[in-house]
Amino acid sequence: MEPYSNLVQFVSRYVDISVSDFNAILPLIDVVTLRKGDVFIDEGEVAKRIAFTNKGYLRVCYNHDGEEITRDITPLNSFATALPSFITQTPSYEIISAITDCELFVINKTDLDNLYNNYPKWERLGRRVIEDMFVEAQRRLYLFITETAEVRYRQLVEQHPDMIREVPLKYIADFLGIKIQSLSRLRRTLEW
Repeated sequence: MEPYSNLVQFVSRYVDISVSDFNAILPLIDVVTLRKGDVFIDEGEVAKRIAFTNKGYLRVCYNHDGEEITRDITPLNSFATALPSFITQTPSYEIISAITDCELFVINKTDLDNLYNNYPKWERLGRRVIEDMFVEAQRRLYLFITETAEVRYRQLVEQHPDMIREVPLKYIADFLGIKIQSLSRLRRTLEW
């Protein structure tokens, strides 16, 4: 279980799962290593996989008129996929790529659906994870509408200080919806 300790800890936050139920997923997991810049899911591709970020950070972005716009940066030990594509099995309008070297635990949709059909606790976990992803997306939208960049930055520092240290500032700025120069000024102001 040692290589999967982060996944075990994550799952335990949502469901009380037996060792035998947890072991059911192990043969279905592919350990995928991505180097910085590697693409996990590309625009136009149907998302057939979901990943648990055991190490490293993924960036979810859109290509708008030739410019990439960051929608999300996955925190450590969380799930990532192009969710609309994964659920509907239609081509993705999102790109998910590694912004640091990553180790991912990946399961394909068919195996996940079979796991859900045979193990109610895995299905419950899946539902709860999707609910959390939805709530987080709504929270971020609310922050963009109601709060300043400073408030958004402070919350990011409080919730994910590791992300601030590990992820290049250009992606943090894009994630916060500001220019990198504004982020640099903001960081200088807050350090005083």
